[in-house]
Amino acid sequence: MHSLQIQGYKLNATRSKRFAVVGEMPEAQRVANLLHKALPNPGFIGLINSGKQGSVPKEFIGNILQIKDIINIYQIDELIFCAKDMPAENIIDQMSALQHTQVEYKIAPPESMSIIGSNSIDTAGDLYIIDINSIGKFQNRRNKRVFDVGISLALLVSYPVTVFITGHPLNYLFNILKVLLGFRSITGYHPAPQSDHKLPDIRKGIIYPTDGIDIQNPDPQLVNRLNLLYARGYTISNDFRLLYKGFRHLGRK
Repeated sequence: MHSLQIQGYKLNATRSKRFAVVGEMPEAQRVANLLHKALPNPGFIGLINSGKQGSVPKEFIGNILQIKDIINIYQIDELIFCAKDMPAENIIDQMSALQHTQVEYKIAPPESMSIIGSNSIDTAGDLYIIDINSIGKFQNRRNKRVFDVGISLALLVSYPVTVFITGHPLNYLFNILKVLLGFRSITGYHPAPQSDHKLPDIRKGIIYPTDGIDIQNPDPQLVNRLNLLYARGYTISNDFRLLYKGFRHLGRK
């Protein structure tokens, strides 16, 4: 499992992480300096220019168009995106493109939100960064499938009772079977209008993030925003919450 680079199964778990900071000067350099202060012995810290221009300043090891090659060549463990230089939608685009690389993602907020302070005798300070629990991560895709199988088996057993909640007996039964066979997922993105940003690939869902709010016919901007938040901060508890809120929609075509 270590040789296959399956996340969470590392023989050399204590090795120093290798980082890449994605942003523009001087913000990327500021975040890199904070990393140097916060970590006693980082394995590597490189800068990736978030712009797509041809020429790259000498301080950077490449630009965002080369990010896959940079991850492979420099064996990057963790990407830190500078929120000051990259909008959330562009960060999600990168998460989607890199979902099979198994790198970790974090966001470094602008300077006004950064906190440096003594935290132990081993480090000089803390870097305040926000973790991105992307739905494209291996462990999240695995957890989501376990959730789907467990819930669909429970729904199949309780079908004679729960069918009266959905009001669509055949659609409800077919949806359960589709989830068990891996064609659908209990929860997933709302079918959004055309967007310039690509979300990480997942199975088509029966219940949508929009089912968790009390708004009829949400506008396209809200739909895209809720899909983005679902992809960026995925947790099993969110799926349970959506299942509770949208149970009546399990018979949806």
